Amino acid sequence: MTRMLLLLLLVTLASAQDLSCVGCIGGTKKCVGDTTIQMLDDVDCIPCLKRSGKWTWPCNVEGLCWCWDSSKPKYKPALSSGLEPALTKPCDIFTESMFDKIAPNAVHPYTYDGLCDAIEMLNDRYDEKIFMMGTLLQQKQEWAAFLGHTTHESAQYTAPREALVCGRTVEKLSGTFCKPCDNKYFDWDNRYCKVSLVANGQFYDDYCDKVITPPHGCVCGPTTEVDGDIRAGLMNPNAAYFGRGAIQLSWNSNYIKASQVLTESAETLCTQPDLVATEPKYAWGTALWFWVFSKPPGEETNCHIKALEGSFGSTLRIINGGLECPPDAYGYHAEAVVTRLRYYCIAASIMEVPLMDFGGCEGLGDAFARCVQTGFCPECNEHYGNPTMEPSLAPAPQRPTPQPTDWGSWRSEDWLTAMRGNSAAV
Repeated sequence: MTRMLLLLLLVTLASAQDLSCVGCIGGTKKCVGDTTIQMLDDVDCIPCLKRSGKWTWPCNVEGLCWCWDSSKPKYKPALSSGLEPALTKPCDIFTESMFDKIAPNAVHPYTYDGLCDAIEMLNDRYDEKIFMMGTLLQQKQEWAAFLGHTTHESAQYTAPREALVCGRTVEKLSGTFCKPCDNKYFDWDNRYCKVSLVANGQFYDDYCDKVITPPHGCVCGPTTEVDGDIRAGLMNPNAAYFGRGAIQLSWNSNYIKASQVLTESAETLCTQPDLVATEPKYAWGTALWFWVFSKPPGEETNCHIKALEGSFGSTLRIINGGLECPPDAYGYHAEAVVTRLRYYCIAASIMEVPLMDFGGCEGLGDAFARCVQTGFCPECNEHYGNPTMEPSLAPAPQRPTPQPTDWGSWRSEDWLTAMRGNSAAV
């Protein structure tokens, strides 16, 4: 059995052991229900204590009943990677000087201290540690993958909110407002919306699945223009669940789940979703929540585990696979893949690690090769044809000391303008 197959087996077994109620008897152990998945009482989970109960409800619903050690706070375990925790802390590996290299123009709420605080909060709570599992190589590669995705999603940590919905906030005496826009009416150079989607009796209802209600999703509905002539065409940002934060958290179903983990209350981000765009602990915390807790439909895995397994492609499939695996050949998402790859290469170079495998996302490997060969990904040149090392299961106590590579060319967006021009000419 190869080491990779062994790793996958350990991941499967560890994940089941973390959440199963089989044998959850004695001492402080108690089999309890997860009401964020379905409504149930803890007593409903009693049949799950025996293996024979796994075929009946609620035991046949993955993760609905789980084993809680009542001597500890009631936090449902994250999926396990099967690896041992490392001894080197995440922000001893990714330093503030590296953060400044990757995001020289970062704006609030994207602070380095806020990122480290959010990681520490979650790592103190869960046995499965973010950026702190396995070897030093695995830690650094997971960092590189996370940074590559989040710098892309947040425009190098300069965009707290989704551009088309709230690229530029409007400040009034009565508060902060957004002007949602259609792409054809949006001035990308000045981040200005010429025609609002909620003007003249229209409404905005993107990222709202009205069928999903608590505890599975925040209550949502059509968002209309705020009353008053001086606020014409504006909407209250706390009435919509558009993209915000380092990974651009969106949809009412994701806001409630992130809120339950980060604040231990569904109400916090359901009633004030714009906290994700204004508070560092939520701007970073929602990205970390997605990285560790968001699972693709029908699968027991996440971005954290896929990164530790060495698959950047699988992390992209989980984040935006429906649009980028593969993307439309000449559409916006073809450009998005290029920027994502470029940011990933930058992060990998600063973390001084080889790129991970692109498998798991259809067409990503070909997109990478074209990106390098056509000159649109100059920062990826050193990684082209560089094989990825196979991960191991050993923890790593070493502290990294090398200085990161200095980057300059990527700070200019001229390359993106040129690429858009070439795409338009096709």
